[in-house]
Parts: sequence; structure tokens; C-alpha cells
Amino acid sequence: MYVSAMILAILATLAGAIHHPPAAAAAEPMAELPLTVLVGGYQFPPYVEMNRSDGSITGLTIETISALNAQQDRYRFVFVPTTPTRRYQDFTNRRFDIMLFEMTNWGWTDQGIAVDASGTIGADGEVYIAQARQDRDEGWFDTVTDQKIAAILGYHYQFADFQNDPVQLRSRFDIVLVNDSEAVIALVLRGRVMAGVVTRSFLERYLNRHPQDRARILISTRLDQLYDLRVLAHPEATLSAYAVRCLLADLDAADRLAPLWQSHGLEPVPLRQVYLPLVPRASGVPGGACQTGADMLPTRERIRPSPEKSGR
Repeated sequence: MYVSAMILAILATLAGAIHHPPAAAAAEPMAELPLTVLVGGYQFPPYVEMNRSDGSITGLTIETISALNAQQDRYRFVFVPTTPTRRYQDFTNRRFDIMLFEMTNWGWTDQGIAVDASGTIGADGEVYIAQARQDRDEGWFDTVTDQKIAAILGYHYQFADFQNDPVQLRSRFDIVLVNDSEAVIALVLRGRVMAGVVTRSFLERYLNRHPQDRARILISTRLDQLYDLRVLAHPEATLSAYAVRCLLADLDAADRLAPLWQSHGLEPVPLRQVYLPLVPRASGVPGGACQTGADMLPTRERIRPSPEKSGR
């Protein structure tokens, strides 16, 4: 009788375990939405413009972040300021997840930093400028690096073999290093330097705002370098660089990108023709709203250290 009672008790316990599995076996809850994606940026007009007088931050990157947040509610993009020289350490330390309008050869490969890169999202370049004079034409720029020249601290330039160490730059060139492009233009117009190098889109916007200066500035037709701008993401970030580009493609399909690009002197890149599935890395988090091509698998371009020279 006692044995029978024990058997019945054991069977009852087993039945309870079957109908009420342990809490550890329960499905994990889905990650709470929206997920925060931190976007790093440094003083780089017209993409990021930091106003030192009032602390405001404007530019194409800020407007693109606002457009991304208005377009969808799965991810909340938040801007994180950094500097041209500090960006690499901040990226490595995960102070931010992604950068918009960046190039992989702007110091990332030379510093041995692995990044996840998207396809092109923008194109731009850098031009030389000087005061316009009757005795100057395009040929004057043949010896531009022999002149006193203004450039931006922390940037890499082709004329300097992409070296950005200010000590080495000053030992090789008669160079004045400042913190923003408008300061470069001001030095040229005031005759404090003979030449300067500035981002083409910023210069065009500056001249639209200051048309009286257009006749005063000689602009080279040659470029110091061409920009092939992309999304760069940390390899462990929630969203891959391709996923961010996919969200940008959705914005482009809604005709929301071209006006932003054009307002900053840029020719739009037709992202709407590129459809990729938005697959975030976070486990259990649903994908995004790529509209077509959902059966395509997102490929990842992992940038590793290489002996190539770097830009910006």
C-alpha cells in the first residue's frame, strides 16, 4: 500500500513538471523597442557643424538622423559628438555605434580598426582656393603646396600624403591648421594665407550664402581628393552598416533624401534602387522595412588593417 502511494506521488510530480515547465525554459521576452543607435560625428561641414558660441549642432548628419527617426519607430538614432582625432578611440570604446558620411580610408585601416562598411551614400570632394587675381588662373595651383596654405586640424589630405600629424605637416609645409572650413576661407580672403583646401559642397553653400565673395575666390578644377561617403558601423553594433543604408533607401524612396542633400550643395545618390533586407544583429529583434528584394541576404564588408595610405 505504501509503495503504491509513493508511485502515485511520483507520477503526479512528473505530470506537474510536464504541464508547468521550469521558468528557465520559458521563452525570453523580445527586446524592447525602439533600440537606441548612437551616431558619432565631428566638425565636418556641411555634414556636422558645431557652433561654439551657443553649443548647437547642425548639418546634414543631424537632419538625416531626424529623418530616420521620423520614418520608422524600431530604432532611435541619437547623435554623439566627437572630434576628428578622437573618433577612432571613441568608436573602439563603443561611445557610438555608427558614423554617417565617412570613408574607410580616413585613418581607419592605418590604425588597425575593423569596421563594417555600407555601399556609397554620398559623393563629395575637396578643392583648393585662392584669392582671385588677374595674374592667376588654374595653372597657379600647380605649385599650390609651395604656398602658405590653410587646412583643418585632424584631417588627412592627399597633397600631404594623408599625413595628419601637425608637427610633421608644419615641418614639410608652410601650413596653418584651423578647426573649420569657414576659417580656411576667411584666411584666404584676408590674405593671411595664399591658398586653402575646403570641402566642395561646403564651399558651394558658402558662396550661395555670400554671393559677394564668389568673384573674390579662385577655385581649382582639380580635387585634392574625392569622397566616397559610406555608413561605418562597429562590428558588434545592433544595426549593420547595410541595414542603416537600407533605412536610407526607404527615405530615398519616399523622396525625403534628395531635398536634404541638395540643400547642402550635394548631388543625391539614388539609394532607392538598392534594396536590402534589414536584419539587425540583436537576437529576437524583428527586421525593418526594406520594401523589395527581401530574399536577398545582406553581405558584410569587413574592413581590416591594410598597408594602403589613408585619407581624412
